[in-house]
Amino acid sequence: MKGLVCCTILLLACVLVHSQYIDGCSFEDEILSVGTHTRNCQKLNCIGNNKIQALACPLASCLPGQQIGYQEMDFSKPYPQCCGRPICKNS
Repeated sequence: MKGLVCCTILLLACVLVHSQYIDGCSFEDEILSVGTHTRNCQKLNCIGNNKIQALACPLASCLPGQQIGYQEMDFSKPYPQCCGRPICKNS
């Protein structure tokens, strides 16, 4: 009888854990499918089960005295073209 009770509890625990698996990733108010996505000028890689890798804009700089301006972020462009960056002389 104890074995039956233990098996039943174990089976219910497995069902509960399995039902919590998300075939995708929660990002802000959205569920992303497994794969690569771009949101808010970030490259997102959804591995599944709510595991996500995010790649933000890279840091960029000019040589000292070479910066002549700055290109602001442009969310209408895809990653990484959307990233802000310095404008350097002779670039």
